Amino acid sequence: MVETAEFYVKTDRPVDMEPTVVLIDKRTLIRECLALGLQEKLLLPIATYSDLQNWSHSASTFAKCVIVVSGQGVASALWHELLRELSVFENAPPVIILAEAPSAQNVADALRCGARGFIPMEMSLDVAAEAIQLVLAGGCFIPANVMDLEGPQDGANPPQTRASTDFTQREHQVVEALLKGKSNKVIAYDIGLAESSVKYHIRSVFRKLRARNRTEAVTKLSQIIRCTFSR
Repeated sequence: MVETAEFYVKTDRPVDMEPTVVLIDKRTLIRECLALGLQEKLLLPIATYSDLQNWSHSASTFAKCVIVVSGQGVASALWHELLRELSVFENAPPVIILAEAPSAQNVADALRCGARGFIPMEMSLDVAAEAIQLVLAGGCFIPANVMDLEGPQDGANPPQTRASTDFTQREHQVVEALLKGKSNKVIAYDIGLAESSVKYHIRSVFRKLRARNRTEAVTKLSQIIRCTFSR
C-alpha cells in the first residue's frame, strides 16, 4: 500500500514553483510536529513520508526538494544504504540526516556516501531551518561542534576548518559561530568581544574566503569542511 504524503503549505506561490522539504520519519507524531515547526520557519511546502519507499512513488512530482531523514535510533549503516538507494534517482535530491548526537566518524561516513548535511537533535529549530536553506542553496551543513568531538584517528589530523584556511584563533571562533547560525550579538557575548570587534573579524573571514555575505561564507566553509571529512 502506497502512503499518501501529508503536505504542509503556507505560501502565496504555486507549490510546483517552490522547492519542497521532504521529511522521512517512521514516527507519525515526530514528523508531523517537525513539519509544522519547519513550515512556520521556512514558509515552504513540506511533504512527509514514513519511509523512502513511499516517497519514491511520488519522487517525480518534486521539481526540487531536499530530503531530511530522521536517524533517531537508526544504525549508521542504514543511512548509507538509504543514500545509495537515492543515488540511483535522476537528479537525486540532497539529503540531510537528522540524528541524535552524531559522532565525527558517522558524519564523515555519511558525507562520503553523499549526504549534504547533519542536524543534531539538540540544535534549535531556527538553526535546523537555516541548515535546510543552506543545503537548498547548494551548500553543505556540518555543525562546528562535531569537528571537535573526537580526536585524531589512526594518526590522522582531526578535521578542522583551520587546517584548510589561514584563520587566526579569534577568526576560528567566529567561523564556528557562523556555522552554527549565530548572530553578531550572540557571537560577541559568547566569546567576550565587543560587537564591533566581531564585525571586524567577520569581515576578515569574508575577505579570506572571498565571500560577499554570510550565506556565501557559510557555503564556502561548509564545502571546505566537507572536503576535509571526505579525504
